Amino acid sequence: MKTAGWSTRRVAGQVDRSECAVRNCWEQWTREGIHAEKTGSGATRKTVRREDRRIVRQALVDPTVTRSTIRSDVGIAIVPQTISRHLAEANLKSKSPFRALPSTPEHRQLRLQ
Repeated sequence: MKTAGWSTRRVAGQVDRSECAVRNCWEQWTREGIHAEKTGSGATRKTVRREDRRIVRQALVDPTVTRSTIRSDVGIAIVPQTISRHLAEANLKSKSPFRALPSTPEHRQLRLQ
């Protein structure tokens, strides 16, 4: 579009990007002849998709498995929060076991008798 003579503002409106982004892209293209997207911010991923599926599968097969057991079975150094995040992404939440059934007023009365 720029080589066709379009203005930076017109190109930005057409591709739904800011004028600054279009200008930076055009400058990189004219300077280097290529356009490469910048890598994302944040920490790099420690697991690949296969390991993510393995984490979720272990939790589905045995709901009582702990995060430390999953971590040792996967075989890579990941923190427990990573395992919790993968399980949350799969809509798996931790469940605490019942210690006792909740008592109703009728139960309390029978117990006192």
